[in-house]
Amino acid sequence: MCIAAPAQIVEINQEEKIGFVDFGGVKQQVKLDLVDEIEEGKYVLVHAGYAIEVLDDQTAKESLEAWDELLEILDEEDKELQALADK
Repeated sequence: MCIAAPAQIVEINQEEKIGFVDFGGVKQQVKLDLVDEIEEGKYVLVHAGYAIEVLDDQTAKESLEAWDELLEILDEEDKELQALADK
């Protein structure tokens, strides 16, 4: 299964078709070859180092909320597993 994660474009180098995105405080370089009309501040889906889709504001908000929920669930599971391991 492949997962694309939402990230915000914080910097663009048009000449090299690369951008820098922010994944909640973690910055990563991505290739912009697969998207058109991108600008700083917009959100994209990132998969395997490529921005594969530009997201509208509503879709970006919903996607980020879903990721936050998933991360909370995973954090709770980690805490439960750690508590079992400590017994």
